[in-house]
Amino acid sequence: MLTGGARGAIVAHMTDHRRTPCGLAREFSIFNGMDEASRADLLARGTLRTYAKGETLFWENDPAKGLFLIRSGAVKIFKASEAGREQIFSILREGDSVAELPLFDNAPYPASAAALEDSTILFIPKAAFDEWLRAHPQFSLKIMEALSQRMRTLVDLVTDLSLRQVRQRLARYLLEEAAGRETFTLPLTNEELAARLGSVRDVVSRTLSGLQQDDLIRVQGRKITVLDAEGLADAAG
Repeated sequence: MLTGGARGAIVAHMTDHRRTPCGLAREFSIFNGMDEASRADLLARGTLRTYAKGETLFWENDPAKGLFLIRSGAVKIFKASEAGREQIFSILREGDSVAELPLFDNAPYPASAAALEDSTILFIPKAAFDEWLRAHPQFSLKIMEALSQRMRTLVDLVTDLSLRQVRQRLARYLLEEAAGRETFTLPLTNEELAARLGSVRDVVSRTLSGLQQDDLIRVQGRKITVLDAEGLADAAG
């Protein structure tokens, strides 16, 4: 069954060419290089779903459900300890795909996924994806590219957690989010940021204050202004 938001989006297909299957395909980088007929064939097998902030797409060890494509919003991939502490592995945003690995190894999900904010997801069931892939085996190469990018992200995360102090991890994260901009808004709360950096909220708050006291950044709520990009890069190591 489609949610109300999904029904609205489907209706909009008839009045907005950007929301046709081919139009949707252009929004996801994983489809780059694929012909429009093949992409449209796959996307026609999917449905739009809406997830409220905090709602779970799937839990660790659940059987694979299918391919999730983020139309809007953001999704965190994470593990949680028995005590409830989280480690966020990655944050995926509009245009990203989620949970490709279990589509190929048929194993349960290795981590959980939840919406960081209200999100719209194009969901393609595993059986429909498998059927499509048998007809379009060249798509396997695009999935391999996506998995390789995920692996590099995880290698960077392991390096951060094992070899860098919290100040270095935070400075690196801020530089990545800034992406050359002087001012930007943090997409995460301090608690979520701590989960991303493998730390705790109090330590992250103190470290943010320390970077501000060193005149490297200015913090106004979740708005960050980079005052000294070179100094912040030095702090990142």
